Amino acid sequence: MARNSRLFIVRFRHIVLLILSFTVVSCASPPPSNVELNSNQHQMQLAQLQHWQIKGKFGFKSPDDKQSASLSWLQKQQDYQLSLNTILGTSILSLQGNSSWVTLVADDTTYQGSSASELIQQITGWTLPIEQLPTWIKGQSVKTDKVILSEQGWIAELQPRCTTCRGWQLSYSDYEQVKGIWLPHKIRLEHTVNKVQVTIKVNSWTIH
Repeated sequence: MARNSRLFIVRFRHIVLLILSFTVVSCASPPPSNVELNSNQHQMQLAQLQHWQIKGKFGFKSPDDKQSASLSWLQKQQDYQLSLNTILGTSILSLQGNSSWVTLVADDTTYQGSSASELIQQITGWTLPIEQLPTWIKGQSVKTDKVILSEQGWIAELQPRCTTCRGWQLSYSDYEQVKGIWLPHKIRLEHTVNKVQVTIKVNSWTIH
């Protein structure tokens, strides 16, 4: 009886290992090595992309807090709508606005202001560069940014130099082509001073 139990455990472990190895292989998506972009033209494409939507996962980590949520972000020119929800679909917060006004709803309470970043920090304590995210999410840089390009020609790392984004560093991976434009599907933001880390995992891009 004991021998049969040991055989069952060994076989079970083998099955688990096979499942795990299959999962790792099937989920792995190495970056395409045969892509050679003109980085300037790629950045021009990203600058012209003003109407898009992403859906995916959002992760936030700080010395005092750790959260994960599903993410939906709709951007149309300067107007945006952002929502974060729990796995069960319960709203954590929703945000809509543009460059001059913003409305935030959290815990069934509505807040309004002129700065999304300030509102979020006031309500949740999170430090997030909301105003810069529509540019950063696409893998787009501005002239003052310090960037490191991948061998394919898109941005792999970005260090912004604007006065309101000091301390942030970004890294990009899992680029995929959507309607002829190479877009990142994983963005990691780190604030070197506040020890904050934000991860955005994009499941789908919709561009118009």
